[in-house]
Amino acid sequence: MSSELQSKTNKERLLLVTIPLLILHLVFLSLQIEGPAGTLLFKTWTLTAQAPIITVSSAVTSGIQHVWTSYVWMVGARAENRQLRETVNRLSLLNSSYEQVRQENERLRRLLSLNERHSFKTIGARVVARTPSFLSNVLYIDKGSADGVAIDKPVLSGDGIVGRIVLVSKHQSQVQLITNPDASVGVMLERTRTPGVLSGSGDFLLDLNYIGNAEKVEVGDIVLSSGLDGMFPQGLAIGKVADSKKGRGVFRSIKVQPFMDFMRIEEVSVIVGEVFEEMGPKLPLTMP
Repeated sequence: MSSELQSKTNKERLLLVTIPLLILHLVFLSLQIEGPAGTLLFKTWTLTAQAPIITVSSAVTSGIQHVWTSYVWMVGARAENRQLRETVNRLSLLNSSYEQVRQENERLRRLLSLNERHSFKTIGARVVARTPSFLSNVLYIDKGSADGVAIDKPVLSGDGIVGRIVLVSKHQSQVQLITNPDASVGVMLERTRTPGVLSGSGDFLLDLNYIGNAEKVEVGDIVLSSGLDGMFPQGLAIGKVADSKKGRGVFRSIKVQPFMDFMRIEEVSVIVGEVFEEMGPKLPLTMP
């Protein structure tokens, strides 16, 4: 009984050793078996087995790379856009500054041209303040008595007559615009040479007074300073006729549109010398 049990145990041990050896042998043999194309079957099986893994791995890697590349590109694009916006803003500010300088140069050129056409002595000034309401019709300049400015001195711009000095301190002066209801200028019509008096109305349009109903005054006629007021130089363009019709009395009702935009005056020229050195007393600007 004991010998039979030992024989059975030996057979089982032999099988346990033999079967793994056979499997290992078959594996080694399969490593050497070639397919029809001359490729080892083991390599083919290995490639087939790892193909899905490689595909998934490649897809994941490509996805991560794409996401990273897109993120980096977006970050770079945002930074570039920010730099472009800053550049555009700087260029816009620079262009605006150049435009302001160009406009100022144009105004100063016209003002200088006006001064060169006349022999009177002038001094340049900048507008430093204006009253909040247009109807007050006054502004302030940065020149005063220390610069030779005095009351009743004419104030001009490159577009014509601005007004006259009505109040003076040492370094500042107040200018009454010709649009002020208390202001008057001796004028004449360029086409007919008909004299009259231009008065402020407190509005954007001026009143041309003391021109008879018999006179032919047409819309668009140019109005010039006549010099007959003894204050403003002769021949300065002031505006053009905007409306002309017969009045109820002997004088026509005429409205004049100034050439100048009084709300945008920035630089002026003040006549500090004598305009009419050989003229007699100033002529009154009212009719009896």
